[in-house]
Amino acid sequence: MKITELGKTLEQWREEIQEEKNKADKWERKLQEVQTRNEALEKSLSENQKEKDKLKNRVAELEGYLHWY
Repeated sequence: MKITELGKTLEQWREEIQEEKNKADKWERKLQEVQTRNEALEKSLSENQKEKDKLKNRVAELEGYLHWY
C-alpha cells in the first residue's frame, strides 16, 4: 500500500469518501422526509382554514336569521 503525501493510503481515502457519501445520503433522506411532512402539514392547514371559513360563514348566516326574530 502506497502512503499518500497526506499520510493516508488510497484505501483509507476511499473509505473516508464513502463514509461522507453515506452521511450525505442520510441527510438527503432526512431532508426529503421533512419536506414531505411539511407538505402534508401545509395541506392540512389549508383544509382547516377552508373549514374555518365555512363555519364563520355559517355562523354569520345563523346570526342573520336571529335578527329576523
